[in-house]
Amino acid sequence: MAGLQNVLLVEDDVMIRDLYLTTLVRNGFKVEVAGNSEEAFAKLKTFHPDVIFLDIMLPGYSGIDILKELRTNPQHGSQHAKVIMLTNLAQEDLIDKAMRLGASGYVVKADILPNDLLGIISSLNQPQTDKPSGAVAQ
Repeated sequence: MAGLQNVLLVEDDVMIRDLYLTTLVRNGFKVEVAGNSEEAFAKLKTFHPDVIFLDIMLPGYSGIDILKELRTNPQHGSQHAKVIMLTNLAQEDLIDKAMRLGASGYVVKADILPNDLLGIISSLNQPQTDKPSGAVAQ
């Protein structure tokens, strides 16, 4: 498989995390998972993701806090990873903040199925043309 192969999935909802993990692994991606910021930063010590799916609402540090750290601290080796924020409905202000901090896009979890992650990753491999700001093709 060429392109974006390594995925870090940061999601505290175990059911969603397991569904996404299963789908990605079955389709040839190497995936590491974390349920909070501490686990995510521990994984980044040895795993270098091309894509990070990052839930906005997490226990402890939020996904926004994690994104800010990833974009400003080269110690994590993820300054150039594609970061897709996972959000729930009615979080527009947080989505806007994430985009300003360097997120590559976002998806509303209620609007996607696990297989949609494959199209999202594929869209990240495409040249950026006239996509709406922040939206990720599905």
